[in-house]
Amino acid sequence: MQITSIFILIAVTFASFTLAQVPIPSRPDGWGVGGPADAHAVIEMFLDPLCPDCKATWSTILEVVQAYGTKIHFRIHTFPLPYHTNSFVVSQGVHVVANATTRNLDAIFQYVTQVFQYQQLWSNDATKSMTMTQVIDSLASFVDKIGIVTKDKFLAGIASDDLNEETRISWKYACSRGIVGTPTFLINGVATSADASWSLADWKSVIDPILSSNEEISSEVKTCPSGQVECTYAPHKTQCCLKGERCITNVGCRCFNLKNGNKCF
Repeated sequence: MQITSIFILIAVTFASFTLAQVPIPSRPDGWGVGGPADAHAVIEMFLDPLCPDCKATWSTILEVVQAYGTKIHFRIHTFPLPYHTNSFVVSQGVHVVANATTRNLDAIFQYVTQVFQYQQLWSNDATKSMTMTQVIDSLASFVDKIGIVTKDKFLAGIASDDLNEETRISWKYACSRGIVGTPTFLINGVATSADASWSLADWKSVIDPILSSNEEISSEVKTCPSGQVECTYAPHKTQCCLKGERCITNVGCRCFNLKNGNKCF
């Protein structure tokens, strides 16, 4: 009986794990600006549009994006927190705007910026006597008023099962990355302690060394000593190969001598 119970527990646990797997998104999650997605410095922000701390960081983040331009890639992901009652629908609004504007980044970032500026309109206290239908109507009217998407298109997007599912998948994706709160910042995939207290100078103190370490540094050798052979293994990169070493493209001088344990002599 005990063995049967253990087996059932294991089976249920495995089934739960299988069902909890994150669906593969139709495209990489989030929306990015600046340089390419494989830039030397990639900054990801997981945000809740109704999170006061996210709002507090946003102006500095925009300064960072402006300061570095295409030198970095900055990407946002939605991660609505459950204790902000209206956060999921406001987060879905980001997906609605992206879909309605064919992923126009100016429109997406304008929506996030404007919602941050007026986030108190959809706070728990401000909407405690409102129905969810009234909250959605308020948000749709707001988006229409600032000229991002018409009210009818926005309401249709909120009613879309596909965009609702897309918003859920984004949340699950964030969970799979270990995100538990907002704002959370990853730099090249690594979590940082960045928060609203970080100034532009603080961000630069982290980003600049990353960019500097990837600058092309010439290691060209002018003259190799007698008995050594010049090896230009990459543009502007040259080494002097010792006797028995071979010049390998993108690698440099290496010794391959299996009979002698890869020793050159």
